[in-house]
Amino acid sequence: MKHPVCALPLLAVLAACAAPPAPPQAPPPQVQELREFQHIQNVFRAQYNSRQTLDFEGHGRVTVLDVSLDGFPGNTYVRCRFQYQNRTRRPVVQAWISLDVLDAEGDPVDTRTCVAILPTASPIARGSYYVDELMTPTLDAHLRPGWSWRIRCTAQEQAAEEPLVPPAEEWAPRAQEPFIRRSNN
Repeated sequence: MKHPVCALPLLAVLAACAAPPAPPQAPPPQVQELREFQHIQNVFRAQYNSRQTLDFEGHGRVTVLDVSLDGFPGNTYVRCRFQYQNRTRRPVVQAWISLDVLDAEGDPVDTRTCVAILPTASPIARGSYYVDELMTPTLDAHLRPGWSWRIRCTAQEQAAEEPLVPPAEEWAPRAQEPFIRRSNN
């Protein structure tokens, strides 16, 4: 004699196999947005896969070490790692390096700027380097053809010392008499 409770799981399996398959559901829109973003990232990576050296006459040199399109749909930004080198005639007190995202017409969409100063409160000597990173939001400009990015640099050289008028008197230490120590022994 078969037990009726044991037959129920078998009937459920048979009924599930006999039911028609569920129609395939379309992926959520976020999946398609992510795929499109990943495609744009790959195109960007292929276009900018090597270092770029940009000379700014009288302000120094900026070498783009790495640039990438990062983030996710709705929060996308251009990340740029760069190196500033003082190639001016004098030490630089501070330099402003900007990363701009531009639309197809060349108008700025957004800009981020960093100030290159040394933590020791001394100027950046000629030939010295400063390394940093900037991240500028694209504000969905990357979704429209013709968008781009650029680096700008402005440096403030250390001012030459002005002579004192009237000139300061030269200071020289006074000559002291020799000190002779005598022993009391």
